[in-house]
Amino acid sequence: MAVASPRTDWSLLSTLLRLAQREGWNVAFRDGSVLVVHRRAARGVVVLPAVLLGHAREAGWRVARRPGAFELRHPAVRHRIQVSLQAA
Repeated sequence: MAVASPRTDWSLLSTLLRLAQREGWNVAFRDGSVLVVHRRAARGVVVLPAVLLGHAREAGWRVARRPGAFELRHPAVRHRIQVSLQAA
């Protein structure tokens, strides 16, 4: 019987970011955080991240509403994630 290894913070983070990219979100690293902006937001269309936030919550991420964005935090991940509802 093998003991299952716990997922590392990079594993949890990369899973969320790959999902975001598949759903049309651009991912950028800056100032110790990760910014996730939808590709269509630059043209003035606000894209709500309902599906992405639902998957994040299911994976143990806490979601907080911020002005023009959502912030995601996971107890096992050092980086905070900001999902922007505006163009970057």
